[in-house]
This record gives sequence, C-alpha cells and structure tokens, in this order.
Amino acid sequence: MVLFIVIAVCALTLAGTVAAAVIVSKRKLPEFKGNSGENAVAKILGETEAGKQYVINDLLFADRENRSCQIDHVLINPRGIWVIETKNYAGRICGTDDDREWTQSLGNGETVNLFYNPVKQNRTHVYRLKDALNAGNVFFNVVVFLDRADLSKVNSAHVCSVDTLASIKTRETGVVLSAQEMERYYRKLCKLARECPIGKREHIEKIFAMQNDVKRGICPRCGGTLVLRKGRNGEFYGCSGYPSCRFFKDKE
Repeated sequence: MVLFIVIAVCALTLAGTVAAAVIVSKRKLPEFKGNSGENAVAKILGETEAGKQYVINDLLFADRENRSCQIDHVLINPRGIWVIETKNYAGRICGTDDDREWTQSLGNGETVNLFYNPVKQNRTHVYRLKDALNAGNVFFNVVVFLDRADLSKVNSAHVCSVDTLASIKTRETGVVLSAQEMERYYRKLCKLARECPIGKREHIEKIFAMQNDVKRGICPRCGGTLVLRKGRNGEFYGCSGYPSCRFFKDKE
C-alpha cells in the first residue's frame, strides 16, 4: 500500500513537471512572446486617421507565388511606408546589419542565445510588401525592441527601442506620399489581407515545414535540390533550378 502511494505521488509529480515544461516551452514561442510587445507598439503607432496615417497590425497576406507573409505592423504616412518587426527580448542584444545571427545575453552573460538577424528577417517582409503593392522606394525597415532590451551593442540604423519608436512618424525621409497614394496603398493591403487563403496557424505550420525542407537540402519553393555555391559574400545554398527559382539560404 505504501509502495502504491509513493508510485502515485511520483506519477503526479512527473505529470506536473511535464505540464510545467509545456507551459515554459510555449512561452519561448515567438507568437507567444511577441503578443505583449506587439500590443505596446500598436498603442504607440495609434489608430488610422484618414488622410494623415494608416495603420495595420498583424498583417497576413499571400504573395504572387501564394507564399504567406506575416508582418507585425505597417504604418503608412506622408513620409513613407514603415514595415515594423517587434522583438520582445530581454538582456543585452548584440549584432549588426550584416551578421547572420544576433546574440542575446542574460544575467552576467551566463546565458547566451542566438536568433536570426531581425533586420534581415524584416528585409524579406519589405521585399514581399514592395512586390505586392508594386511600389517604388518608399519602404523603411524598422525593428523595435521593448525596454527590457539593452541595445548598446547593436550597430544598425534600422533598430530602435519602443521608447523612441514614435519619432519615426516625423522622421525626414525624402519621400512624399499624397493622401490619395496613402489611401490606395492602405486599401490594397486590406484587400490582400481579406483575400489571404490561409490563417495564422497554417502560416506558422508552413514556416516549420519550410525550415525542415531546408534542413534536408530541399528547396521549399519548388522542391529542387539546394546546391552549395560561392558568391560575393561567401558560400550559400542555392536552388538547382536557378534562374527559374531564385531561392537561396546562407551557409551556417
């Protein structure tokens, strides 16, 4: 009887540990961690005011090749179209525009995590959005970190803190969009969002599937083979179907 009770207690303890581990792992997912940060950024950007600014939060759309793209925030004002990626990381962040990966140091540096360069990540969003809107050089890449992050070791003009985000609204860019142009871009983005054939969950699943394909040396775009090539910036994996397929991935 005593043995049975001990086993039962151990089983309950193990179940609780597993449940706790699941909760912790969920908190590490980008979509979980980003919610509070995206809400803070949305509040700073404010609401759409016709003729003055247009704001879209959590934009999900499909490009011409039916690939889904999710953008945290898009701000359209007379000075341009701002494509904004929010990062809710704590600790000291270190990286430059050219680095493939950035580092996050927690505590006194005992814990160091790597994450993909958010400037490059958002550069892809800018490219997709530019193609979808068929617009010129009116886009600006912005990566915003919450106030839990120490950005003193970040060397990038594209990065700002949530405390300085509001300044982009009045930043001189050399771009001048008319009220008609702003409204046209906004309406087109709203139309793309309404017509997006997939939901956010499916979008995330596709990202994981693409990552798995790349790991196995399969081009996620056309199913071809990824071949090691050399370019001006070093070695990279490119699709064997080039130039018909221009997918590439930096060599790790």
